[in-house]
Amino acid sequence: MPQLAPPDVMRGALRVLYVAAYTTRNWTLNEKVSRKQINDLSEAVYEIPSILTHWRSTEEFEQALKVYLNGYIREWKKPDLLAIYKQAKKDANS
Repeated sequence: MPQLAPPDVMRGALRVLYVAAYTTRNWTLNEKVSRKQINDLSEAVYEIPSILTHWRSTEEFEQALKVYLNGYIREWKKPDLLAIYKQAKKDANS
């Protein structure tokens, strides 16, 4: 059975998924948000569950997370899912 991510990483990643999910839900009710932005947000987070459940290392995960999320952030700015991840991980360690 694959190893799971440590609790602080899991908490940070789950917060990112939660924010992405409610943001996407809210955007689908707003005609001003483009399908491209909604798709880009989904693209930024879709690999997270797979990485969390096939764990290798925090360093490897955070490197991959930066690649996925920074691509979105460069294009759209908000939500800043990388900052959300870092804050939730920090809160988990407090």
